[in-house]
Amino acid sequence: MQTLLQQITAIDGVIGCSLYDEQGKILAAACPLVLDESQLGIAAGAMLDCLHALQVSQILGGMELRFSEGRMLIRPLKGAFINVLCSKTVNLSMVNITLNLALRKLEQMLPQAVAASAAPTAAEAPVAAPAAAAGMPLRIAHLQKGDVGSSFDQLGMVAISQVTAKQLSDFFGRSSKKVKVTTQSGGGGVFPVMIINDADMLYDGALVIGPGIERKLKVEEGFQVIVELA
Repeated sequence: MQTLLQQITAIDGVIGCSLYDEQGKILAAACPLVLDESQLGIAAGAMLDCLHALQVSQILGGMELRFSEGRMLIRPLKGAFINVLCSKTVNLSMVNITLNLALRKLEQMLPQAVAASAAPTAAEAPVAAPAAAAGMPLRIAHLQKGDVGSSFDQLGMVAISQVTAKQLSDFFGRSSKKVKVTTQSGGGGVFPVMIINDADMLYDGALVIGPGIERKLKVEEGFQVIVELA
């Protein structure tokens, strides 16, 4: 387990990563020496409180928190979560590819008590969200004032940044002029996609939509959807 975390940390731009269970207990970590287990535990507890407050702990496909000098990626496992702390210039495509490979192996290494606690009973099982393995999770975003006009919405199109387009092509091993979007409620559709210039990196990891597509998908800004290449 420690070896896998060290492989993630070895990626250029990754500062460290930690693995913790649903109670915030640190299971393994590969972080700078200035961060001890108690500090990592505090961070894990704060993250879990955030996920529970947002009511996404059971349906989370992935989350990215951005700071002035870096970003943190949060990905769920069966009964656990992994935090990856990165610089703001990290190659996200490389991190996502490495994480996708590592998560399956990490889940097999988790203590059985942790894995068992992740399995809800029939009475309490939540409504299943779309499987993230079939596609890439992206957040819904709107164009900010002053950005390029949203005429793409009138054409029934969605938009992604150049960086996000590269992440999708790396993830699927190909590119496409259309994407299939699936919402957490099971809705969705197939839309032509426009690639927009995003010099300020406002839409990295986002699916940009206008009001027409928003109504069609029945989503709001910040919602998470699963995107596949059509």
